[in-house]
Amino acid sequence: MIKILLIRLSSLGDIILTTPVIRALRRRYPDARIDYVVYDRFAASLAHHPEVNKLFLLPKKKLKEQLAHRRFGQFAQTLYGFIRELRAIQYDYVIDLHNVTESSLTGIFARGRIKAGHKRQLLSLFFNVRSTFDVGFASAEMHAAETNLHFLVDAKCLSLSDLPEQPRLDFFVPDTAVREVDAYLAENGLQGAMLIGINPCSSYEFKRWSAERFAAVADYLAETYGGIILLFGSPAERPVVQQVLSAMKYPAVDTSSLTVFQAFELIGRLRLFVTNDSAPMHVAAALGTPLVALHGSINVKKFAPLSDVARSISKELPCLPCKDIAHCPTRLCFDLVTTEEVCNACDDLLSRLPDTRR
Repeated sequence: MIKILLIRLSSLGDIILTTPVIRALRRRYPDARIDYVVYDRFAASLAHHPEVNKLFLLPKKKLKEQLAHRRFGQFAQTLYGFIRELRAIQYDYVIDLHNVTESSLTGIFARGRIKAGHKRQLLSLFFNVRSTFDVGFASAEMHAAETNLHFLVDAKCLSLSDLPEQPRLDFFVPDTAVREVDAYLAENGLQGAMLIGINPCSSYEFKRWSAERFAAVADYLAETYGGIILLFGSPAERPVVQQVLSAMKYPAVDTSSLTVFQAFELIGRLRLFVTNDSAPMHVAAALGTPLVALHGSINVKKFAPLSDVARSISKELPCLPCKDIAHCPTRLCFDLVTTEEVCNACDDLLSRLPDTRR
């Protein structure tokens, strides 16, 4: 039996972009053992994936706290426990899909016949295979899901003929979340309604379109289609959600109190989702939800939603993709995206698709 260890520690959206790798491996090796390592805070990304045999959780926060408080004995015990569990299995392939220091160290600690990473990570000198294709944030011409697959081709774990013509993302929620969302919709009188989701949040401020413009798009969709507007964001992002809500003329439902799995199950039931580039964007693509994605400074070739029912909006500017996003003196990439442009994309998508609400 082939045993394969995949490593992508963060973040939720980037881990979801590796799910075509899991799909391709399972098709090529039906009886393989496929294990995966993530940071424990991103366990939700693969916790219910039926093709992952074991999910190793690296407790980064706990380790950092133990170091910060000089609890060196506890730190050593926690780290040793993780490494011991990891090394209990002899893998045929260890594939580092992240290529940062901590992911490469994880690959070094693991026991494997073939270890593959990327040459840009110095620690990959300890691996058998060092890939050379462009994985740059701004310069890459290939979608992230495709580059993930090519790591396995370089390691000769897969051949080019094993790769799908169009990578497809996967995301799985537990049955409990399905039942909880059924109850949520019933309790709020939303069963059978046209549900339209708005996600004004993202992991970084520079990836967020303005709350006022999201509000204008939400009002347009509520007025034009009579849909119920649901605003998405984590509990920590509630202030952003409230900004949109307070700028709207029409009522909307704040879903930020939902759990991760409840929110993602609800995204799967939407008629339309309008979102910044974010993990929920990739979840919507995986679940087949029609979506309009706003990309701003991001490399669209690398991070566009992989879906036949998606529209990506970005501007063609000489500075894009941005090579120094955190220090950009302007927000032209987002400021030039108009509400009319986004509303037109929503109209186009809704006019072409049948209503697939559950």
